Amino acid sequence: MAVAGYSFEGRLGSPTLTFGKFSDIKGLHGETELSRLALAALPGDEDGPVLDSGGCVVGMLLPESAGAQRLPRDVSLAANARAIQNVLIDAGLRTERGEEAAKPLDPEDLGRLASGMTAPVSCWD
Repeated sequence: MAVAGYSFEGRLGSPTLTFGKFSDIKGLHGETELSRLALAALPGDEDGPVLDSGGCVVGMLLPESAGAQRLPRDVSLAANARAIQNVLIDAGLRTERGEEAAKPLDPEDLGRLASGMTAPVSCWD
């Protein structure tokens, strides 16, 4: 799996793919709407799509919690596709399930696909 994000805060003209693996289909407390990823994400990757090897969106990378505990650098959490779908349906939007790819995409093709669904967002005072 890969996360598409702006790891370098927009210094590059397109998103960076950060590759990792699914560690668990549940969160650390058994949350069924979360997945645990073995992925060294950077702050600019937060809220980026989590893609399977065929390019289907299977989740969204969540920001690191600002609480008292810090996860190890190579542990990230993602909202899974079902959780995202529920939010979209509640907002009155229609969703469709993606087709599973017959074979994995090359990293270059996955990067081109990610460029069409990821955008940098910056806030200024």
